[in-house]
Amino acid sequence: MNSGGNNSLPPQTRGEVLFRDQQFFQKQIDSKIMQLLENYHNIIKISKVNDPLKNASEIYEMETRTSNMLNAGEGLLKIIEELKQNLILNDFSTMAEEVRIQNLVYHKENERTNKSIKLISEELSRSLKELEDEYYNSSYKLPPPSSK
Repeated sequence: MNSGGNNSLPPQTRGEVLFRDQQFFQKQIDSKIMQLLENYHNIIKISKVNDPLKNASEIYEMETRTSNMLNAGEGLLKIIEELKQNLILNDFSTMAEEVRIQNLVYHKENERTNKSIKLISEELSRSLKELEDEYYNSSYKLPPPSSK
């Protein structure tokens, strides 16, 4: 069964997907900034008129424009959040580099630990040999226990 007809589309490379996402976010950012500028410009234009009969409608329009500016600002913040998540989740090269660096750190720590263990083992062997020599050459050593 053909589900949705997407089988005819060639698979997209990672670069194509990132380019498409970049264009999408750029269009959203441009749109939100244009909304902010347009609403700000209209608020300034409305505030210059001092006709007492138009004050109520002007105040309402200013409130509406301010609300639109807030919505555009919130939209920009959401876009920033999506970009951060996209960067965190899709930045494989940085993640791979971090894993490689951590791997090198752990290998160095492993080598250092192995050297320390080897030095301790050699010191323990020398000390044990000295103690064995002292024991077997001692005139105060006890006779072996007799079996009954």
